[in-house]
Amino acid sequence: MRLGQIRIEGGDSFLLASAPVRAILAPKVAKIYHLRRTSTLALRRRRALLLRQMAPPPDLLRASYVQRFTTCGKPNCRCRQGQPHGPFFYLTANLGSGHILKFLLKTAAQQQAAAHGVAVYQQHWERLEELSQINAELLRRGEPLRDE
Repeated sequence: MRLGQIRIEGGDSFLLASAPVRAILAPKVAKIYHLRRTSTLALRRRRALLLRQMAPPPDLLRASYVQRFTTCGKPNCRCRQGQPHGPFFYLTANLGSGHILKFLLKTAAQQQAAAHGVAVYQQHWERLEELSQINAELLRRGEPLRDE
């Protein structure tokens, strides 16, 4: 099963899990880090570790890696008997209202690089989310965010 991410105008996002014949959409929400019982020292150490890991990786891709199967419309084709053409692998990205980047990944190397780049983006996004929640918890405790 392959995973991709679809972002919808308005800020919602979905993970796309495509099986050979069907696709499943599941809402993508931020992971909640339970930090209230974590010591301030432990939060500061975790924050420092996250900041050291924050350099954006050069192969990062904010996009979706999508697997598709198609039917052609020829009356005697095998796709009419339930064996669709494919799989075809695409990289898609919403660049703004009305602007979508979408192209076919023709080689196995392109497919592997796209899948890896999307996974790297997700890991980077998760680190940003955790850092944001740690900073919010430190602020709630009245702690400064910058070392003085």
